[in-house]
Amino acid sequence: MKIEKVNENQIRITLNHHDLHNRNIKLTELAYGSTKAQALFKDMMSQAYEDFGFETNNVPLMIEAVPLSLDSIMIVVTKVDDPDEIEERLGASSGRANHRNFKDYMEETAHSTSYEEASQFNDQMLMYCFNNLDEVTSVAHRIQTLYFGSNSIYKYSDKYFLILNDNQSHNSSVSLLISVLSEFGEQGYSSDLNKNFLMEHGDVIIKENAIDILAKYL
Repeated sequence: MKIEKVNENQIRITLNHHDLHNRNIKLTELAYGSTKAQALFKDMMSQAYEDFGFETNNVPLMIEAVPLSLDSIMIVVTKVDDPDEIEERLGASSGRANHRNFKDYMEETAHSTSYEEASQFNDQMLMYCFNNLDEVTSVAHRIQTLYFGSNSIYKYSDKYFLILNDNQSHNSSVSLLISVLSEFGEQGYSSDLNKNFLMEHGDVIIKENAIDILAKYL
């Protein structure tokens, strides 16, 4: 974990794969406020106070999260003197959603959608990471009759990423599908940002119909 003081009112916190792994936290948990994510945020603010005297208690904050890669993220914490100025800059609705004091932030995340609920497969996209192509192939054989939708495989940093889009599976098959995927791989941070990152920086292994191709030929 790296904490940088930008100025008296702003700090930048960079979390990499090792930081998250050591705490057994996934990027998605940061977005949905799991108990572990709340504890991490408290520790970050305590460390920022010890290192730089950055006080956050009873202070309105704007908290922004910027994914840097598939397994690292930058969190920018800014003290807000006048919340109205933030509303003008970000827009009224987004401003109210982003500026808060520390206590409000923790209460909101504690009552927000849980990580487990957020991890349920929706009809947009799901991303899983595997150590090698053999693991992806094993998954393909198991889920070929469970998943119906577009899918592709990318390789980045010696890892293989299976992206499932436009799920057409019956609801009864979704839990089994996720169970099989989790048996062989690890759920990634499913977002258009990470998908675009893979498309730009990763290597395309199979662009379309990856599951059918692997199950049929390997």
